[in-house]
Amino acid sequence: MNRIIFCGGFDPIHIGHLNMAVQARFALQGEVIFVPAKIAVWKANSVSAEHKLAMIKLAIRGQKDFAIDTYEIDQEFQPRSFQTVAYLKNKYPNDKLYFLIGQDQANSFHLWAKPELIAKDTQIVYYKRPKFILNKDNVERFNMIALEGPVVDASSSEVRELHSVCVKEEVLRYIEDNNLYFIEKIKGYIKASRYRHSLSVARHAYHLAKLHNLDVQKAYIAAILHDIGKGINAEDSLVLMKQFYPQYLGIGSYSYHQFLGELIVKRDFLILDEEILNAIKYHTTGKPKMNWLEKLVYVADKIDPSRGYDSSELIKAVEEDLDKGFVKVLKANQEYLNKKSEKVDNPLTEECFKYYLK
Repeated sequence: MNRIIFCGGFDPIHIGHLNMAVQARFALQGEVIFVPAKIAVWKANSVSAEHKLAMIKLAIRGQKDFAIDTYEIDQEFQPRSFQTVAYLKNKYPNDKLYFLIGQDQANSFHLWAKPELIAKDTQIVYYKRPKFILNKDNVERFNMIALEGPVVDASSSEVRELHSVCVKEEVLRYIEDNNLYFIEKIKGYIKASRYRHSLSVARHAYHLAKLHNLDVQKAYIAAILHDIGKGINAEDSLVLMKQFYPQYLGIGSYSYHQFLGELIVKRDFLILDEEILNAIKYHTTGKPKMNWLEKLVYVADKIDPSRGYDSSELIKAVEEDLDKGFVKVLKANQEYLNKKSEKVDNPLTEECFKYYLK
């Protein structure tokens, strides 16, 4: 039988990993063995072996010919790849072993510990990335073969930092439920009740984006961070508004958090995507000519079921058609303000109502 050894940090396992594994299984007609590395104690935000294994199990659940070997995790030391290969060669003496790596790893393979032993005991397979320069000397020296297929740009570090959520939805839920990576960081900015609302909005935004074939990653990131500015007290909010957003000081202070949220996301989370930033920046007031992400975060926030009122009809409208549903949510918000005899006291909301509600 063919066995495909796939070593990695998997901290966390992402769609790029799964894509490589699926393509390798198909091309080489074998079982893919995921071998997660032991915890790197020097790596920021690294999680325990238990969490890492749980996420891998969720990611590969239901996949034929996918398996996990905990050899590296079980050791008191961090085994080198040549030691892992020796272990698996002893475990499967009659099987053909392949060693799956990315093209970036192929380029630096000569720097690994005892690379000749790995090449002797396995057939090294590297996953091609067409836009990257290939170290052909390594390919020849270690008798590597190429594996071609669709390329998924993803990295575990980007997921840990919330620059991406390119993971299976089950893995994302596990990250949320266990306060891993960016979740712990977000909780440091806002109160528990505000976090629960933000998480509910993020999950709803993810659902709506998936339903309408939109970018679920941008939807989730913008939504879970939309209220990150709520943790700043009134006195500090005013100081920051004067410094960074003086043009919006005339707008009610209830909206300051949307602008300061943009500031925090840029400064502390290092997220510079303009669509994400604008969706956060205008999620309370709205504005004219909103794009799909701005509309989606606006409605996900306004009709969040955790707010305590029956928003089922509005949710249904948004699920059926985002643009038409957005207008209905906007109209309901206008009617709510009129019912409370609250005057629209800022030009952004006023212009938004005029633009969409005519």
